[in-house]
Amino acid sequence: MNRGCVIGCILLLIAGFVGADSISSSIMCDGASWVSSSVIGQGQTYAAHFFTTSIASLMRDLQVIDGSVKTVTVADSTGPMGFDEYSGQAMNQTPAHTGCLFEISENRTNTQDEITYTGLMMTGVYASSRDLKSTRTSGTTMVNGTGMILARASSQDQTNETFHASDVAGRLNMTERIIFGGEE
Repeated sequence: MNRGCVIGCILLLIAGFVGADSISSSIMCDGASWVSSSVIGQGQTYAAHFFTTSIASLMRDLQVIDGSVKTVTVADSTGPMGFDEYSGQAMNQTPAHTGCLFEISENRTNTQDEITYTGLMMTGVYASSRDLKSTRTSGTTMVNGTGMILARASSQDQTNETFHASDVAGRLNMTERIIFGGEE
């Protein structure tokens, strides 16, 4: 058995005892690549699909630790590239009351957050990070290249609603940071 296989098996065993899920990948190609990943948890959803062609690199890191989801993605392609990245979260911001069994559900403050980026580029770089925690949804996205990007973000609770949309086409360089709820 070769040494790399033994080290890989040991790392997989250690990762199993940590109590967290983690997926990391690095792809360099002179052809085509398709990458998809998703996390569906209690009140949290993350889904991403990427494709690249020509000479390209795609690096992904996805971690699910103690009820939070963290992702980092960097895609760089000299040819066509497409992406569709969604993160959403539904939270209950009302603290749990331990003394009452017959609690009225209407007294809860529910929040729903969503961040979506969809794009098709002729060439360029797409870099993003997403962080879904129990009290906050945040995302940073940086795009540089030629193509079209459609970005949507929304946050809604019983008293407020926030909506954001960006549609960019042509030669572009855009950076957006979105934080819903909680403190940084």
